[in-house]
Amino acid sequence: MNNEQKFRQHIYTYSRKISNEVGEHFNMKFESNSLDLIAELAYKKLTLYGADLEAFQKHAKRSTVTIDDVKLLVRRNDSLRKMVEEKVDYMQINKPVEATTAVKRKRKTTASSK
Repeated sequence: MNNEQKFRQHIYTYSRKISNEVGEHFNMKFESNSLDLIAELAYKKLTLYGADLEAFQKHAKRSTVTIDDVKLLVRRNDSLRKMVEEKVDYMQINKPVEATTAVKRKRKTTASSK
């Protein structure tokens, strides 16, 4: 089983579990076909998010995805944007001391930007 198949299986397993938990909370039951559809939608959406984050990171000529990339990804979804901003604020408040003293690198200037 390759990584993509494992990823898909995890998404299916957890989305079915979460859907059933939400269903119990609202006193609802889901048909198996409905759970499969929810899992497939979650898989496709997460795959799309991953591709978008990779595109943002490459566009910025970086090798890692940053918090700013995630903020850009969720900019049109108010509830997600608020959740991300709250998590970022929490992370900044609880940041280890070493991380606060790190020196930021300046971007190299190119001939075209002078």
